[in-house]
Amino acid sequence: MHNWQENEIKELLTIRGSEAIRNQITGTVKDSVVYNRMTKLLAERGVYRSHMQVISKLKALRKQYTKYHQQKTRCGSDRVDWPFYEQCHRVFGNASAGNPVKRQRSPTPPPAPSPPPPSPPPPEEVVVGLWDDVDDKEINKHLGPVEAEDDDEYSPSEQLQSINATYTVPSKKKKTTVMEQVSTLVSATVAQLREMDASMQAQEDARLQRLMDHEKEMQNNLMSQLVAMHERISQQNHEKHLELVDRILSRFPSPSAPSGP
Repeated sequence: MHNWQENEIKELLTIRGSEAIRNQITGTVKDSVVYNRMTKLLAERGVYRSHMQVISKLKALRKQYTKYHQQKTRCGSDRVDWPFYEQCHRVFGNASAGNPVKRQRSPTPPPAPSPPPPSPPPPEEVVVGLWDDVDDKEINKHLGPVEAEDDDEYSPSEQLQSINATYTVPSKKKKTTVMEQVSTLVSATVAQLREMDASMQAQEDARLQRLMDHEKEMQNNLMSQLVAMHERISQQNHEKHLELVDRILSRFPSPSAPSGP
C-alpha cells in the first residue's frame, strides 16, 4: 500500500507539527532517530508506514506547500484550494517558502597604492686617471672593503650531497584499488563458472553417449531376435509345405512300369 489516505496525512502532519517533534528536527543526519519515533507514533494511531515512506511523504508535502504558498503570495489570495495547507503552514511556515534573497555585499574599495620607496642616492663618482697613484685606503673609502673569496664556501659536491640527503626519490608502489580487486574477483568467479560449465557439459555428453550405446545395443539384440524368429518361422513353413506336398502325392497312385512284348 503506497497511497496515503487523507486521515493518515492529517495524523502525520499532527505528529510532525507537535512541539516535541518540531524541537528535535535539526535538518541533519540525526533526524533519522526522530523519523523513527514518528513512525512508531503513527503505528500507535493505526497508521502503519515505513521509515522511508514517512520521510518521502513529508518531502512531498513540503514541496506541495511551497508551491501553493508561492502562488498565494504572488496572487495575494487568502484562500488556497488544498485541504492540508493550514496544517503544512503550521509545520513548515517558519521555514522560508522560496529561495531567500541573498544580500549583496558592497564592493570593498581597492587599497590605496603605497608610495614608492625612496631611491638611494647615486654613488659618488670617483675619477681616477690611468697613471694616477691611488692609495688602498682611498679605494676602500669609496668602494668599501673587498672581502676575500673563500673557496670552501661554495662546493658543488657538498651542495649535491645535501640535496640528495634531503630529497629521497619515493619508490613506486602499485596500489591495488577497489575496482582492481573487484575485477580480479569477477574474473576468478567467471573462470570457476566456466570450469564448472565445462565439467557439467562433459558429464552430460558422457551420459548421452552411454544412453546412445545402450540404445544401439538394444537395437542390435532386437534385430538378432527378429532374424532368428524369421529363420525359425521360415524353417517351420518350409517343413509344413514339404509335408503337405507329400500328403498330396500320396493320394495319387504311382505309375506302373511298361510291360514287355
